[in-house]
Amino acid sequence: MEFLAPAYLLLLFGLPILWVWPPRGVDVRQGVLRTLAVAAIVIAVARPVLHGDEAREHHVLVLDRSPSMPDAEAVRTSARAVVDALPADCRLTVIEFGDAERTGERMSLRDDEHVLVLDRAGSPLGDALAAADRALPDHVAGSVTVIGDGRATTATWGRAIQTLQRRGIPVHSLVPADLDDDVAPVALDPIDELRAGAPARIRVTMTGTSIVNVTLSSLGPDGASVELARLEGHALATANQAILEIVPPEAGFLNLICDVELVDGTDSRPGHESLQTTLGVFDPLRVLYLGGRTRGGGAALGDLAGPGFEVVLPAEADDPTALDAIDPGGYDLVVMDDRPAAQVPDAFQKRLVEAVQQRGTGLFFSGGEGAFGPGGWHEQTLSEVLPVESVQKEEKRDPSVSLVVVIDTSGSMSGNRVQLAKETARLAIRRLLPHDYVGIVEFFGAKRWAAPIQPASNTIEIERALNRMDAGGGTVILPAIEEAYYGLQNVATRYKHVLVLTDGGVEQGAFEPLLRRMAEEGMNVSTVLVGSDAHSEFLVTLANWGKGRFYSVPNRFNLPEVLYKQPASAKLPAYRPVTTQVRASGGPGWWGDVDSTDLPPISGHTETRMRPGAERILETVDGAKPVIASWRHGLGRVTTFATEPTGAGTESWREWEGYGPFASRLLRRTASDTAHPFDFRLVRDGGRVILHAERRVAQGTPAARVWLGDQEYVPSFEERAPGRFRAEVWVDAETEVRLEGGAAVLLPDGSTVPGAPLVRRVAQGAAPERNPRPSDALDLPRLAAATGGSTANLAPGAILNPTTGGAVTPPSVRDLAPWFAGLALLAYLLELLHRRRPTRTLRTTA
Repeated sequence: MEFLAPAYLLLLFGLPILWVWPPRGVDVRQGVLRTLAVAAIVIAVARPVLHGDEAREHHVLVLDRSPSMPDAEAVRTSARAVVDALPADCRLTVIEFGDAERTGERMSLRDDEHVLVLDRAGSPLGDALAAADRALPDHVAGSVTVIGDGRATTATWGRAIQTLQRRGIPVHSLVPADLDDDVAPVALDPIDELRAGAPARIRVTMTGTSIVNVTLSSLGPDGASVELARLEGHALATANQAILEIVPPEAGFLNLICDVELVDGTDSRPGHESLQTTLGVFDPLRVLYLGGRTRGGGAALGDLAGPGFEVVLPAEADDPTALDAIDPGGYDLVVMDDRPAAQVPDAFQKRLVEAVQQRGTGLFFSGGEGAFGPGGWHEQTLSEVLPVESVQKEEKRDPSVSLVVVIDTSGSMSGNRVQLAKETARLAIRRLLPHDYVGIVEFFGAKRWAAPIQPASNTIEIERALNRMDAGGGTVILPAIEEAYYGLQNVATRYKHVLVLTDGGVEQGAFEPLLRRMAEEGMNVSTVLVGSDAHSEFLVTLANWGKGRFYSVPNRFNLPEVLYKQPASAKLPAYRPVTTQVRASGGPGWWGDVDSTDLPPISGHTETRMRPGAERILETVDGAKPVIASWRHGLGRVTTFATEPTGAGTESWREWEGYGPFASRLLRRTASDTAHPFDFRLVRDGGRVILHAERRVAQGTPAARVWLGDQEYVPSFEERAPGRFRAEVWVDAETEVRLEGGAAVLLPDGSTVPGAPLVRRVAQGAAPERNPRPSDALDLPRLAAATGGSTANLAPGAILNPTTGGAVTPPSVRDLAPWFAGLALLAYLLELLHRRRPTRTLRTTA
């Protein structure tokens, strides 16, 4: 026994009051009868029930009579076979759904059946399962049997299935055997964001196992069908999805039509090989092009990338002051192509950096001799947001020199002086490099070449010439200098130097004109005074005339380091106009369908260095130097291309058929994905469509136009959280909902409309009955296995004996409240008779 309202039993604790109030004499019988009456009333109010084992099983039969089940006779036959297999005394509820013509003719299976008809359009399988769950009482064993294909037009069956599983109710199914051979398109899903004039991929999902041709088309302005893409000979047995690329002709809403044509194989259910859907198409990407050295680069870039981009060329763009009136944040992408830093004011650079960081504007920085280091961008404001650093290498140069050593070997140099002169000469020659030249002239009254001018690498020959020298003869130096002068005229080196070593005892002559002429022709003359007691004044004068230096060598401990050339460093050009092999290094998202395994070489590039955290997309084979690099900076993306996209650096790519698609993809991925001030989403929840708007800018409110089928509606958004807005519309499940939204723009009449750029979204209505979406379909065999049910094919002779679940022992319930109420009435009557019974009086005799 069980009490349905046990709280009333607490009143039983008040029964002792009946024995003390109202006051009366002691009458045990009356107290017992009164207590029994009140207790019976309290128990009756607590609603006692008695469980037994007499409850009958309850079975629910769900019949799919929609057009996707063409064989109505098979459904009827199978339903009767299922009913015949049920116990004769069980309860039966039949739930039918489908179109009005079929459900209008109810299928009579048994005299005591309870028929529930769902007259909603499509295949409301979820509603049918929910109704089946409600039809099965608690604590009663039962089952649900579904005869259908599971192709629901709306995915609303999840909650009903969870309830049936929790209750332990098995779901049995009878499904058609020819579902796998049904050729039909069931879903059209865009992989890429659709933009007018830009290629976009569409994933087509189909059913069947045959070979088919797939065509995507749309309706033109004149109502005629316009083919957008076609795929021939697709084998559905291998892949039930195909990807086709289309180019939306214009912004707005695209009515996309998919037709599947059977080529080879079997279509078990012909007649529904076409599917339509609506997709939102965004406006072309707005690109601000700021060029420099590459003339006509903006138009060429627009032709290269294709019609999915609206390339804006500002007037007077060559004038740096014209950039003051341009707001870079008003564009999806800014292209800075081979433009020197001197032509971009720092104020515009700061506004561009702010647009990238705070507003999500994309930046594509490219070029050759006018960009990066060669363009003077090193340490500029804009260079801090680039994913690469400018590289400016310096080359240390040791320029070539021709040295002629003129040695005095006259008699005055005898003894230690000639040895000092030789050591000084050896030290000076030792400083020469292999690409330098050296010669030795000695004078001893006459002059002669001890070693003609020759490469400094001939050290053995030069050393032999020095060793052969010895002092003797007069001092006649002018002819020796003249000999060196004539000899240096026949060599081509960066520097030319004459080193004169003597003790200072030289003759008088026309030294000044000769030495000055030599200096004018780039030949410097230095002098070395050998010996401690030698005369130096005249040698100093000679060095001044020859624009050289004067040195003194008093002994072997003070040998001078003669300077006859000055090593220098020079900046190497960062732009290298040479053919360079490149290879792909970025992920497949940057390349798409472009074959990146065999890329043609580029004709020139600027050397740069990767910054930590940047992504390398294209690099040189030799040295792995970055050519294309990218990274996120704030809300935007910055990509660098270390050459001219349409200039001399990519001349070798002009014949590469993949260059256009790659350039288009490169620009599209760099462009802002947050350029729209609001992002909109549509979420269906039964008959309600929820409109979500998320703000991506600092301030503003959203506005939108919504089309419920052909009816236009203006929703009112409510801010539920900072920057997050929401609105709701109510519409039936079959109606398509289209939205066109943006930031609210106030009109003169006080109303608001969405301003550009616009976001276009579509919430599809219920799927066509015979082309249900895979996400909406319910796999009935898997459902049967998950709930402990059984599955059979819908065919003549199919046998399915539904088992029950939901109660361990099927109970029956008997209400005992009327019995206790009767007991209370009986006790009250007995108590009443007891009180009216005559009382005996005892008399006493005196």
